[in-house]
Amino acid sequence: MSIPIVFMHYGDSEYLQYSLLQAKKSNKDSDIILIGDDSNNKYSFVKHANINDSQSGQDFAKIYQHMSFNDYSYELFCIQRWFMLRDFMAKHQISRCYHQDSDVMLYEDISMENVADFDFAFCGGISGGIAFINNFEALDGFCKFITAFYTVESLTEELKKIYQMVIKHVPNAGISDMIFINLYCNTRQHPEKIFDLSVIENNAVFDLNVNLTNEYEQWHGRKKIYFTTNGVLCKNLLLNTFIKFKALHFQGEAKMFMKYFVQKTPEECIIPVTFDYSSCQWQEVHNL
Repeated sequence: MSIPIVFMHYGDSEYLQYSLLQAKKSNKDSDIILIGDDSNNKYSFVKHANINDSQSGQDFAKIYQHMSFNDYSYELFCIQRWFMLRDFMAKHQISRCYHQDSDVMLYEDISMENVADFDFAFCGGISGGIAFINNFEALDGFCKFITAFYTVESLTEELKKIYQMVIKHVPNAGISDMIFINLYCNTRQHPEKIFDLSVIENNAVFDLNVNLTNEYEQWHGRKKIYFTTNGVLCKNLLLNTFIKFKALHFQGEAKMFMKYFVQKTPEECIIPVTFDYSSCQWQEVHNL
């Protein structure tokens, strides 16, 4: 059965429309929900909700302590969104949903994902940019888990120590929702209830970050992506095979390329094409 696809976004960034459109193209039976503001209440195929309706999101802002080199408002929102999502699901009696950042392009029908037996599904156990929430009580527990680090003195002190450790190894970083996801996934009594979407299964995977090439073929510092009749592919050099990407995460400056990655029709991919980040052109590939 189809489940809602939920976005949260302030403003009407140029790339937002492409992420919303691609989610609808790949999930025609799912409700596309944007928790946003007046500026982005404009897409006919999207159900819109007011981002300022979340009381617990506002309450969290009152206890939040900024420990990051990132902008205060940005880092606050990245954590605050889990409270906003909890309030929205409670208000609309939604038991499970798929949530993704507005810089993600989704190519998979998420109703086909076999993750319903897990409370959460994250990428790499650290990123909430692509996530399944399959248990409302677990999301409520996650929000309470975060809150405790800002309200219980011993945990606040622990968080400050974590912050010092993080910036020692990763300059210009800090406490983010990724830290809390990582802590939560590693300290739960039932880690088997959390699924890692970044693990390859049946030659397919969700992308953690298109800028992270690791074992994948790359082009100009990003994953070299092919559009084919078999889906969106990238070659894994360690496995020496093409892996299907169910979603691509265009983090950071890569957002500028999202408009080129709206899914092509199968007819357009009879001859596979690959994207050239330098010329912003798709090029035919005859020896894939």
